[in-house]
Amino acid sequence: MKTNSVENKPLFTGYSKRKLYCLAQTYEELAKLYRDSQSVDKMSVEVGSLDRRDILYRRELNETKQMFANHLEEISEAFLEVADTVVQVSLPLERKKKALVQHLKKQGIQVKEIVFLEGGPSRRISMEARSLERREISADELAGLLSVYFDRRLMTSIDSAAVLGRGYNLFLFEDEPSFTVLSAAARAVKENEKISGDNFSIEEYNQNQMVAMISDGMGSGEQACHDSRTVIEFMEKFMDAGFSKEKAMMLVNGAFFSKNPGANLTTLDICSINLLNGEAEFIKAGAAASFVKHGTRVEEISFDTLPLGGTDEIDSMQFSVPLYDTDMLIMVSDGVVDAFGEFGARYLKEVIAKIKFINPKEFADYLIKCAIRCQGGHIRDDMTVLAMYINQSL
Repeated sequence: MKTNSVENKPLFTGYSKRKLYCLAQTYEELAKLYRDSQSVDKMSVEVGSLDRRDILYRRELNETKQMFANHLEEISEAFLEVADTVVQVSLPLERKKKALVQHLKKQGIQVKEIVFLEGGPSRRISMEARSLERREISADELAGLLSVYFDRRLMTSIDSAAVLGRGYNLFLFEDEPSFTVLSAAARAVKENEKISGDNFSIEEYNQNQMVAMISDGMGSGEQACHDSRTVIEFMEKFMDAGFSKEKAMMLVNGAFFSKNPGANLTTLDICSINLLNGEAEFIKAGAAASFVKHGTRVEEISFDTLPLGGTDEIDSMQFSVPLYDTDMLIMVSDGVVDAFGEFGARYLKEVIAKIKFINPKEFADYLIKCAIRCQGGHIRDDMTVLAMYINQSL
């Protein structure tokens, strides 16, 4: 009897393997973070600074960390094994694929493998292809052919190969975004410190999602910088691997809490901008207020949440805001808000409303100068400002 449910055929191996290898590496590094925290606890016990009850508690905690680190390494190995498995494809999708393969062959392009991804921030098309002609064909030219074929605007992904040559290569295409973001940062280091305890990141994911983050380590100096940098780096790795922002935050929080519960508190402020529809989603863990400037009207986004590392489970609050052409989105660390005094967020909101700069670098620099001026020319805490100018294409 003939079935039309699935066909046993390898699909999407190149892109799948890349993602799975990234996941495996991330879990392995997270396991190392747990093992490093064990070394710190063992040193505390060896110097004799703890009583018998505390020593027993630390030993039990270390055993739990050891077990969890082992589980993480097992997951890492499992992802490596899955990277070589076969993915199934339904026959309706297979017919759609064959029609496209025939169309591209007429254009001088041979396709060996193709997959259609629906959902997530955008619809994507991945394929392994090569040129049948003597000349090389640019990935942008292939994106144009696909745009005409599907009657939708597609562009080459940042993860895609750039040129079709005689050998097969992996190409990835996504819906062209309707919004673009110009971003800039300004920073000031606390007086008498050489390094900022703040760290930040502004990255594009899948070309249709921009994620901006600020992490503020407890205190200032090298330890604060190390903690906030670790948070940012792990968040980037998890999101690169395909984790949602919420799940990534939970994993990072768990690692920090197990390392030294309640000691290395670190804030995390996340703003994710969907470049297809212009929606900005904010997630905060103990972070300062953010602001969206619509002309002279300013919207404040603030949550009363705990920083990372304070509890074993964290409740991250989310809030979404629609963005429009010429909007300015502003994220700041605690030092900026505190610089404006007792009513910091309210006063800062008024200052932002009056700023006329549309260049994000000029905007961020001016806001830092205002914060320093409010403190009589002093810098009493690390300060970071991220400014993002929103541009909507027609």
